[in-house]
Amino acid sequence: MAISYDFQIIARTDVSGISMVIAQNEDAFCYLTEEEDLNYLPDGSVLLATDELGSFISDAERAQMCSALV
Repeated sequence: MAISYDFQIIARTDVSGISMVIAQNEDAFCYLTEEEDLNYLPDGSVLLATDELGSFISDAERAQMCSALV
């Protein structure tokens, strides 16, 4: 049985202190843009300060969503 994740999180980007959150489905994208009120890039990904990842993951889990940290 394959596990599906709502978000893929790339913790290390080319910019120090910035992580990238990528929604893996429409509900996850709506959560990012409507519930978290985050701005997104043209490819649909969201940039987030790395020190805010813990809070984001906790909030997403309370919304019954799970993340894969890459």
